[in-house]
Amino acid sequence: MSTSIHPFAGQPNTWPWFLYIWLAFFLGGWLLPLWRWLQREQAKSWPTTTGRIDCAYIAEPKRFLGLTLQSGRSRTYDAILAYSYTLSGDTFRAKYKRNFASEGEAREFLRDLEGQTVPVQYNSNHPARSVLLEATVETLLRNRPPMPDSGNSDWVDSLPSWLKPLVGFFAFLSLIGLLLSIWVHVGALFGRRVAPDYFFALLHVGIFVVFFPAIFVAQKRVGSTNHRDFWKLVTKGSPDGLRYLLYFFFAYAFVNFFVFILQAPPGTAPKGQSPAVEWRGFSGHWMLFYCASFVILSSALHSSRKRP
Repeated sequence: MSTSIHPFAGQPNTWPWFLYIWLAFFLGGWLLPLWRWLQREQAKSWPTTTGRIDCAYIAEPKRFLGLTLQSGRSRTYDAILAYSYTLSGDTFRAKYKRNFASEGEAREFLRDLEGQTVPVQYNSNHPARSVLLEATVETLLRNRPPMPDSGNSDWVDSLPSWLKPLVGFFAFLSLIGLLLSIWVHVGALFGRRVAPDYFFALLHVGIFVVFFPAIFVAQKRVGSTNHRDFWKLVTKGSPDGLRYLLYFFFAYAFVNFFVFILQAPPGTAPKGQSPAVEWRGFSGHWMLFYCASFVILSSALHSSRKRP
């Protein structure tokens, strides 16, 4: 019979090295987005002046030693709004950047924005520091005329009304599954089975319960869009930290399962007595599938609610 033990029992110097990788990832993946969010919130209290969008363009891909850092399926597109504003006779220039998964999305974002006047938030102590608020940019996008034949776009960024409650339900199940999988996995890293035996089958079957609806919703959103951009598009609107978490679990699942294969005990354990190493091996995949399902479903809900 399994015993529920807190997975973090013991001193930090006794923690397995896997846990330090997790901590480093969470700090690196969430602190930067949090810092950017705090800066945006602070900028809302800055004074406002009138600026002008001088140029709207797609930035060239980043290069290092003459080589393009992003190419093919991995490439993303930075849409740039270069704007200027004048304070006390001095003209200042700055840029607003938004990242997109496809060139078509970036061009649609930039359409008809060049030459527009725009409110600019600036730092009164350092007038050269300024930002365009997200709400300001969204207002510009709503006020411009629609693109002709926009209904033919392959990108479908909305959900039927009947589907939204189901999406929310399965997103909630995905989040619960993800949290339970992390709890089980961390416990297994310490060599402990922290959940009842029936959780093994429950979490294993649960990934299919949420992943198939997630793929269905993804197909409803993406439509006939080129499949090379599939994951970029279905995670559109998700916080950076959440997408980084998905990327981490994707790589971690393979490393974790490889280690499990090397450490798995020979033979078959008696029914209901799966060793902790087996829980650790399979829970790496549980985390990946639950996280992918949650990111897809929550992104669909978020994008649907933002749509005017």
